[in-house]
Amino acid sequence: NRREMFPFIGSDNTIYYSSDGQLNLGLLDIYKSDVLKDSTATAVNMGRPFNSGYDDFAFFIDEDNKQGYFSSNRSRGKGSDDIYSFNIYDCQERIEGVVMDNRTKQLIPQANVQLIDKVGKVIQQTTTAIDGSYTFEVDCKQTYNVIGSKEDYKDDRQQVITSNEYKKVNQLDLFLEPLIVDNQIVINPIFFDFNKWNIRTDAEYELENIVDVLKKHPTMVIKIEAHTDSRGSDRYNLKLSDRRAKATRDYIISRGIDSSRIESAIGYGETQLLNQCANRVKCSEEEHQVNRRSYFYILKE
Repeated sequence: NRREMFPFIGSDNTIYYSSDGQLNLGLLDIYKSDVLKDSTATAVNMGRPFNSGYDDFAFFIDEDNKQGYFSSNRSRGKGSDDIYSFNIYDCQERIEGVVMDNRTKQLIPQANVQLIDKVGKVIQQTTTAIDGSYTFEVDCKQTYNVIGSKEDYKDDRQQVITSNEYKKVNQLDLFLEPLIVDNQIVINPIFFDFNKWNIRTDAEYELENIVDVLKKHPTMVIKIEAHTDSRGSDRYNLKLSDRRAKATRDYIISRGIDSSRIESAIGYGETQLLNQCANRVKCSEEEHQVNRRSYFYILKE
C-alpha cells in the first residue's frame, strides 16, 4: 500500500508531498508536481539533499522569509525526526553575447542593447563594451526580447525563453545589418500591390530606415531610383516605376524630411535589368524579383 502524505502547496501552485510508493532514494521521499496547473503533469523526485535513504517529509516553504523546512529521520541527526532548514534564492540566469556587423562580422562597440519583457516594457538596457559584448541578469522561466541597435544599422530583435536552471548562461549574439553601404542606403525590398504605387504598411516599415538615416545625417542628399521586371509593356513599366519612385519620395517627405534633400525620384521601368529576364524570356518568379528593386543613392554626406 502506497503512502502519500504531508501535502504542501506553494504560492505558484506547485504541490509538494511525500510518498513511499515510487522509485525512491529511501523510504518516504519528497516529490513536487505541477498537477494543479497541468492535469497531465507527473511528479518529480526532489532528489538530494532533500531526500535520503530514510524518511523525508513535511516539506514547507516560508515565502516571506525566503526559507524552507523539511523533516527527516536520516542518520547523524540530533533526534528521531529532525527539522532541517534551507535558504531560498531567486532563480537567476544570464543572457550574454556580442553585437556584430552582419556583413563584415566585425564586433560593434557602443551599440545599444535593450531587454524587453513579455508585455513590451524595457526593463534593462546597456551599451556594448569595446569587444562588442553585453550581459543581462534575468529571471528564470520568463520570455524576453533582446534588441540591438546602432546608428546607421537596422535593429536586430531576438527572443529568449529562460529555463529553470540556476545560473544558466543563455548565449545570444545580435547581428546588425548596415544601412549605409558604399554610396547607398540599403534596405529590404519595398513591395507594391499589383498595378499600384501606394506605399504599403510593410514598405513604410522599411522606409523608416531611410528616414532615420536622413535625420541622423542632416546634410545628406539622396536620389531615388525604381525599377521593374520585364512583364508588361515597356511604356507601362516606365510609367509605373516612376509613380512608385515619386510615391516613395512623397512618403519620406511626409515624415519630416525636406524635399530639397531628395534631388530626384525617377522610375526606369525595365530599362536596366540585372539578369537575362527580358521580354519573352521565360524566368522564375525569383529571377523576376531580382529586377524589381529600388535604390537610394547618397549624393552628398
